[in-house]
Amino acid sequence: MSDENAEKLFLQEKPTRALLFIGSMEKTYASIISKEIDSTFAHTTRILAKMEQCGLIKFTFEGRIKFVELTEYGKEVEAALKEFMDIISEEPPIAQKDESQEKGPEARDEEDIEPEQAEELDPLSAEILEKIKKLRSKIENIHKGAIEQGDSRDTISRKLGPYSRDIKRLQNQIERAESPVSETVTSALEESEELLEAYLRS
Repeated sequence: MSDENAEKLFLQEKPTRALLFIGSMEKTYASIISKEIDSTFAHTTRILAKMEQCGLIKFTFEGRIKFVELTEYGKEVEAALKEFMDIISEEPPIAQKDESQEKGPEARDEEDIEPEQAEELDPLSAEILEKIKKLRSKIENIHKGAIEQGDSRDTISRKLGPYSRDIKRLQNQIERAESPVSETVTSALEESEELLEAYLRS
């Protein structure tokens, strides 16, 4: 896939929403995607055709039903899009810095305890821990929003279910690491996994 084609595709809202929805469902079909992204069926099929050309999705048949699912490459792009959306949804750090400057040295020392602890981690552990924190925050926010909207248990499971795959990816990253990953990181991931399971059971 050329960079130009990818850029044109994902600078548009509906292709991005379509890819994230396919990832959340794992396997679905065009008419459902069309409704989810509020697009005509014809426009949706054109989007899917471009995604297939780019190697992001594949079509499979079960009887006469034509399903759509992400390829491995599509799953990587989905994860990158989620991470990008998590980053841009966060509040800018400027306000936090200004607030700390207004406080005295003692207050800053207390607030800096966690960052200092993070600095003691090796770069890989620190990187994974940051991903875990963002993932946990995303899970908590989605669950909170779903509860406030009065979503059904099935809807909550559909929204949160895909994040089990993100947790597995982080587990795999820890297992494949060349050097041992800090217990702080593995504990944080275990806690996030338990939280997600509790949300899915509730």
